[in-house]
Amino acid sequence: MDMRSIPSRYQTPAAALFTLLLGAAWLTAWGWKQQATNGIVERELQRSIAVATGLSNLLMPRYLIDLRRASGTPADAVAKLDFLKALGDDVTDQIRGQRVARVEIHDSRGVVIFSTEQRAIGRDQSQDPAIRRALRGEAQASLTRGTRTGALADATGGGRDLVRAFVPANPGMPGKQDAVFEVYADVSEIMADVRQEAHTVWAVANLAGLTVFGVALMILRRAEEEQRRKDAITGLPGRESAIAAMAEMQKADGKDPPIRSGWLIVGVQRLRQVSAAYGHRTADDVLRQAAARLQTLPEAKSGLFRLGGEAFALLIVDRGTTDTDEELAERFARGVIGCFEAPIDCEGHAVVADLAIGIALGRDGDASPEDLMNRAEVSMTEAKRQGSGRWLLYVPGLEQGVRDRLQSMGGLREALERNQFQVYYQPLVDAGSRAWIGCEALLRWKHPVKGVVLPDSFIPLLEETGLIVEVGRFVLHEACRQAAAWRRNLSPQLTVSVNLSARQFADPDLLERIRQVLVETQLPAEALTIEVTETFLALEPEYAASVLANLRKLGVAVAIDDFGVGYSSLSSLRRLPVDILKIDRSFVTQAPHDPVDASIAQAIAALARGLDLTLVAEGVETEAHADFTRNIGCDKLQGYLFAKPLDVATFEAAFRNS
Repeated sequence: MDMRSIPSRYQTPAAALFTLLLGAAWLTAWGWKQQATNGIVERELQRSIAVATGLSNLLMPRYLIDLRRASGTPADAVAKLDFLKALGDDVTDQIRGQRVARVEIHDSRGVVIFSTEQRAIGRDQSQDPAIRRALRGEAQASLTRGTRTGALADATGGGRDLVRAFVPANPGMPGKQDAVFEVYADVSEIMADVRQEAHTVWAVANLAGLTVFGVALMILRRAEEEQRRKDAITGLPGRESAIAAMAEMQKADGKDPPIRSGWLIVGVQRLRQVSAAYGHRTADDVLRQAAARLQTLPEAKSGLFRLGGEAFALLIVDRGTTDTDEELAERFARGVIGCFEAPIDCEGHAVVADLAIGIALGRDGDASPEDLMNRAEVSMTEAKRQGSGRWLLYVPGLEQGVRDRLQSMGGLREALERNQFQVYYQPLVDAGSRAWIGCEALLRWKHPVKGVVLPDSFIPLLEETGLIVEVGRFVLHEACRQAAAWRRNLSPQLTVSVNLSARQFADPDLLERIRQVLVETQLPAEALTIEVTETFLALEPEYAASVLANLRKLGVAVAIDDFGVGYSSLSSLRRLPVDILKIDRSFVTQAPHDPVDASIAQAIAALARGLDLTLVAEGVETEAHADFTRNIGCDKLQGYLFAKPLDVATFEAAFRNS
């Protein structure tokens, strides 16, 4: 039995059960053999008593006087007694034809005065406990393993199984006996049968035990298989069960086949950040509560499954609605999104679920369950790429975009290894004097074929692959190094802003990395501004507040980028330790001509003044933009009116000219 074929968590109990069953088989065979042997000994004792009694009845009247006389003869002279030959002839005649291997007669001292083995005559056995008990009138017998010798020895002289019985001349009568008869009964053939039967009993018991073990092992394996098909965290069935459920549904029974069927896959994102901020238990609790919310949907009655990681799957079954595929998909997606409007409360932490939903539908079984699952996963991947809270219905050709991104992902790793990433810098100017007082570090990919690639096309891929953390470290170090050099060569007041991604904020070593970079580059902490998006702050307010507070302790300034397009509340903003608000370019671009955008920008400016925050306007491209943002109270401006993002050499030249 190969224990490695048994699931690991069952190996110890399985080994214990296997040992127990084998032990039970051995004990069963041993107990049967002992019982059979005891029966043989008891039976042969009775036979030996009968043989000895017959000898006693025949011999004692004839030889009583001789036996008593022999008791006074020295042991070494017993063999020379004159009556022994006649006694031997009488004994031989008496046992002829019976299953007796040897007979010995002991006198009242325990000395052998007669034996069918001549050499035993004269042996003193007075210290033998069996002889001593027999001399007190007690008959007994036991099984022994001996060698037949003497007159009854066979040609081989092999070992035999013997029942050795001691019978007093007057059994049952206490007191000193005149003689003890020692009779050896040959039970070799009987014991051979007993051993053979014991082996049979052992084999049968062992077979029964192995059968029980096999059944138990089968039950354990089925239990393990069933457990494996269920998610340990949510208790939901897994991917294999999902595929099987749709296959069974597609086969149907001809009574009410579905018109359309498919999958809705929900990706509950940012679990890594939750785990980093609050621990794995909280992340698991988010998954459990997400499963509980999804189970409240009517669609969950058809089947809800967990695919692993952050993804859940809902089995969609349509039996005749008039909705188009797009309408049906939107209805299902809106229902899922509605389940997560309220934040998830996990051990006192409010977690806003960030969803990505992919949907794939098929008609009349035109696609297999696996194909539909793959299509829905492709759709979810695309929805995740497009941004927070998106859903996407699968359309043919969507896979090609995924393939292209996979190729691009490989190119990103190569770009990092070959130093194809470069940092460009866009100036920040004083709103009043328009002097260049700082810059924002922006990443560019110098592709060997495509030329300079803008970040919008590859930053999401860096996020998806996790390379954003490594690339982010490069940008931070390079920006701080360059800013330190410019403070020495261009202006001692120059500052630099660096954007950090959500994945970077989830890095538990972030603060130490920033501290180390500042030391290595010799850039003062007050010359560095860390920018983070409003969306991330709203999703993880407590964790973000903790990280930002520690950044402030380092002396680093904190800015909220793209403010106004996210969904952070004013109360959460009041609690966040930030220094700078950056008005998103979407409000600045239309503000001079659009009263709504102008009102929003003015409200943000008033909010910044009320919280005593520095206000920066992005997307300043015209003099009208500059005048408007300066008039509402912006302290710094950034945009194409002053300069596009520049490489190092161009920035230095432009700074001197400014």
